[in-house]
Amino acid sequence: MKTIILKLIGVPILFVFVNFGFLLFAREVFSQTQTLIPILLFNVIISADIVIRPTSRKKDEYNRIVLIISFLAMPVGVTLPYFENKVLMEIILSLPTSIWIPIIGTGFLMVGGILLLVSRLQIGKYGGPRIVIEETHQLITTGMYRYIRHPMYLGFLLLFSGYSFALGSIIATGGISLILFFVFKSRMDMEENLLLASFREEYLAYLKRTNRLIPFLY
Repeated sequence: MKTIILKLIGVPILFVFVNFGFLLFAREVFSQTQTLIPILLFNVIISADIVIRPTSRKKDEYNRIVLIISFLAMPVGVTLPYFENKVLMEIILSLPTSIWIPIIGTGFLMVGGILLLVSRLQIGKYGGPRIVIEETHQLITTGMYRYIRHPMYLGFLLLFSGYSFALGSIIATGGISLILFFVFKSRMDMEENLLLASFREEYLAYLKRTNRLIPFLY
């Protein structure tokens, strides 16, 4: 209960931090429907994910520097798509944003958010942000994990790329999504090595019948 309370207290603080660029330089995004909806959905999903994700007392095996840099870069990643569209499309190219772009982007955002939250719940107490092997760790191969090994990472990639595209970004959507993919790839490599060491034959069989992010492709 104490952990949940602390997370709920931290949610509004995180909102201010993540949306710092908007609050300081572009408050108009909160009064425009086409920008407010994806921003609001993105923040609600991220907040919900933080509240439901479990915590671990074990030391994270992942590179702490990468985690710190990724966290500090979040406000830039959240606001950059909007300013790219504002400067590139509206000022430099003088092109109107198609009404379908925010609709398509928001669709991907919602699919990614659902995938992220459902897969987080399905993996239960083993789905924390730290890469660790718990003392009573079990291999989860049901639900979404029956088809792909890392549905949470796929969910977050769709969530962020959809959010970015919904704000009219093309360059930032591609660039930041690519960076996220390589960060997630390094985490997937580490997670799979740890699980392979702990569940040898069982995990080898699981590797053979599943893909990492996209069924039949990768």
